[in-house]
Amino acid sequence: MRKGQQINRRTWLAQVALGSFAVWSEINFGLGRRGWSVAIGGRDLAIGVAHAQNLEPAQALQVNLGFVNASVLIRGKEAAVVDTGTPNNASKIADVIRTAGLGWDAVHHVILTHYHPDHIGSVGEVLAAAAKATAYAGAADIAQIKSPRPIKAVGDNDEVFGLRVIATPGHTPGHICVFDPAGSLLILGDAMNNIGNKLGGPNPQYTADMAQAHQSVKKLAGLTFQRAVFGHGEPIDKGASQAIAKLAGTM
Repeated sequence: MRKGQQINRRTWLAQVALGSFAVWSEINFGLGRRGWSVAIGGRDLAIGVAHAQNLEPAQALQVNLGFVNASVLIRGKEAAVVDTGTPNNASKIADVIRTAGLGWDAVHHVILTHYHPDHIGSVGEVLAAAAKATAYAGAADIAQIKSPRPIKAVGDNDEVFGLRVIATPGHTPGHICVFDPAGSLLILGDAMNNIGNKLGGPNPQYTADMAQAHQSVKKLAGLTFQRAVFGHGEPIDKGASQAIAKLAGTM
């Protein structure tokens, strides 16, 4: 039996389109008194009540880079970048960071969902600009990523910036997703896509192991969250985990 994330929704979000990016913000997502837990891949992931209640939902800003998306997550005066898109896009990511009143010195984390060039193309530029940032990726993908600084390997149940790392191999051997339990948000990279608002698994043409990728989708169906952001396609703003669970049931 799957145990979903237990999270009480107190307010919902407003989505604002601003040029090349969309901004989501939400206030006061509360956690139940017992905190939250979720069983995925046979492992019980849990955040203690004291830790969870000290976290505010991350403000999520999606960077539209054409056919691929990157994300900027803000908590207070600190930021994380998830994926960097194709080459020469650091300035567009910087533009989004500035909308939160921050600069590159606020970026302490650069998380790469996988090694494909449309997701890591600007990693060198981003890390050069964000001198304080640590880069992270799934261990099996790191050898394929050219980076000016060492990349820290992360996997299931690791935490970066209050975000939970979910290992989702298949599209690439080291693919990861990024989950913000406080904000009820999942960033999927290429574990799934939502092109034309049609939810599906990863593109078979570029997926290393489609059977394993389907298992990763089923693993994600064990989580409970409202919003999902994809590397390719439109975000889902409400009921995202239910939509993913429904699709997983057909795989």
